[in-house]
Amino acid sequence: MRKTASAAVSALVALALVTVPGAPAQAAAATVAVDFTKAVARLDAADYGLDITGYGSKNYITNNATHQGHVRRQGFGVMRMELMWENGRLVCGGDGCERTDYDGDDWVAAIRDLGAEPMLILPLSGTRTAAADLADALSIYDHFAATGAPVRKFIVGNETDNGGNPDKVDAAEYVARFNAIYDALHARDDAVEVGGPGLASYGTESWEYPYMEAFLQGSGSRTDFVDYHDYGAGYTPATPEQLVGPVITKMGTDIADLKARIARLVPSRPGGIPIQIGEWNMDYVDAEDRMVTHLATVWGAAAMGTILENGASSLIYGDKNGNARDNTGLGITSTEGEGTIPVNAPTPVYHGMGMFTGEGLFRQFGSTVVETTSSDPLLHAFASTGSKNIVLVNGGTAATTTSLSLTGYTAGSAAIWQSTGDSQATWTPHRTGTLAVSGGTASITLPARSVTTLVLADQGLKAEYFPNTALSGAPALTRVDETVDFDWGQGTPGAPIAVDDFSVRWTGQVDAPTADTYSFITTTDDGVRLWVDGQLLVDAWTDHSKRDDVGTIALTAGGHTIRMEFYEKGYDAIAQLAWSTPNMARQAIPAGRLNPA
Repeated sequence: MRKTASAAVSALVALALVTVPGAPAQAAAATVAVDFTKAVARLDAADYGLDITGYGSKNYITNNATHQGHVRRQGFGVMRMELMWENGRLVCGGDGCERTDYDGDDWVAAIRDLGAEPMLILPLSGTRTAAADLADALSIYDHFAATGAPVRKFIVGNETDNGGNPDKVDAAEYVARFNAIYDALHARDDAVEVGGPGLASYGTESWEYPYMEAFLQGSGSRTDFVDYHDYGAGYTPATPEQLVGPVITKMGTDIADLKARIARLVPSRPGGIPIQIGEWNMDYVDAEDRMVTHLATVWGAAAMGTILENGASSLIYGDKNGNARDNTGLGITSTEGEGTIPVNAPTPVYHGMGMFTGEGLFRQFGSTVVETTSSDPLLHAFASTGSKNIVLVNGGTAATTTSLSLTGYTAGSAAIWQSTGDSQATWTPHRTGTLAVSGGTASITLPARSVTTLVLADQGLKAEYFPNTALSGAPALTRVDETVDFDWGQGTPGAPIAVDDFSVRWTGQVDAPTADTYSFITTTDDGVRLWVDGQLLVDAWTDHSKRDDVGTIALTAGGHTIRMEFYEKGYDAIAQLAWSTPNMARQAIPAGRLNPA
């Protein structure tokens, strides 16, 4: 982030705010549909990122245990920092950041100690030669490679499009320097990832638009990812309704626009280019101190979800704030006691992210973002599978009774976690109850201007995978399998299990929809045993090719214990579990009828 007057011009041009008409801001009722069967984006740890600023009034990730603990609880996969050479030392590169007590090795070590991968901003400046930029990039890579722990993620330059930035270069010069640095680093180590251009903002109306155009045309065949910054309202005054409405919408449409431009300008990359929002927050300068109110939690959750849902990586700015008085609340923990928040305590936007990460309080958002729709423009809904979570962001000023329609989750329950008000006790995620789901529907009242995360109970069976055919020793892999419906062929069920000579134990409960006589059918290659309510129904613990085995039992409606054991000796591996009754055709037992508890 560059704190300059020209950045204000960029933000004003880039952001076209639309007034949300009418009051109240939100109706008293809304509907949200979630389809867990329709994936829209895949996530990994690197999609949750943080910018390390080197600011903090002597409280940094290098030395303060309280700040470190809060950062660690978010589970960031990547942390970005700007480094540069100064008098022979590799130091923090941000204007006015800490350069005396800690050097580049200290910062990178601290990032790694927090469980994240370092991403470094490489110097690029119009105040010096291209040769100097190239030499610095290579020497920074070589410095860490010589330790045996190379850094392999890089961004070339930072906001070099910003007219108020002394390092500004024009687009053509940036492209030439980027390409030289990219080629040289990949020649050193083809495992590196090098991206750019790190624009100050994005928008079809802004001067960054032709800059990005030139970058895609000149470097699109090379770059490993495309990076730009998004500070929401920037310097533009915006109402809370605008912030949680059109400002959030624009974040998503900007990502979609960039994807379309990549497809048009870089046809050699038919799969697209990964997109990274390398810095984001609600605004540049918070004249009304709204970043230290619960509005920042609500906005932060909506922004985080929008970035992830649109398939981009997220790096929030920043761990600490460069000037707490002028940029109130931009750090994820308090720098100088902004808004009466104790130094090093989480700021509200921290908890906006936390409604996705769980902050160590509840299960993190899953690995696949799925399709959602909402009937209200101020009610944002995000959902995941892998782990089935739903995040509901009520940006309106009225409590809203929300009807949920879920595809792919028929019956079960959800733990309700909420961030609800303007105090540290209420904006911190807290458990408020349990929501019942029946027939794929549920109803919940969302408090005014709040964030709610529903952590849906796992469906399926607990699966323990053993690296032998005897179910002996400790399992090498434990997970929840939504169904037992596997045809692995000559492949592996998952690392570290081999393709042959393994065994599996599935345990949990099966929910019988009605009282009836049930036939349980196992289809396996090789051996299998099956118990329901402690009764052995199938006992075929032998090497055999694919075949069905059937056991029958009378069950009452409701839950019954189930255990299935399987081993694979060689060649094809198949393990499938189905059921039928006189009134129900044979079908794989669905996830909605299985519970790992």
